[in-house]
Amino acid sequence: MSPLEKRFGFPRSLRIVETSSFGAIARTRNEKTFRVHSTFFSAGCMENDAVGRLRFGVTVGKRNAHRSVDRATVKRILREAARQNAASLKALLDDSGKPLGLDVSLRLKAPIASAGLASAHTARKLLLAQDAKKLLELVAQRMRGRYKSDGGLA
Repeated sequence: MSPLEKRFGFPRSLRIVETSSFGAIARTRNEKTFRVHSTFFSAGCMENDAVGRLRFGVTVGKRNAHRSVDRATVKRILREAARQNAASLKALLDDSGKPLGLDVSLRLKAPIASAGLASAHTARKLLLAQDAKKLLELVAQRMRGRYKSDGGLA
């Protein structure tokens, strides 16, 4: 079992903390980037030169989650989904055969009130957690498609 699977925290080594890194992922559109979307979330992914390094950044704006309690809940859900999927995404990076790392910026793209569950907080959290899991599965699927098993770019 790897250290990523044992720990229940979200260590600093898995986080994007610099504002410039978030901006680079948002602005860059080339062969080193890709984006995936689910119902409530979007993920921008960018290869980096740090071999085997996987980092996640989480952004939840006031436009889509007006209350700070809701923003904190969504961030917690996204961090937990990232923590749970970090080991499998890291394995995909290691199996790609390319000396690269990956930065993943997770963002709330739709108002959480549109979930139609304004009064059912627990049901809304479950729905968002399922959608976050689906988003990271799409990231993994896209990574598998980008990198062939022989290590070359698809």
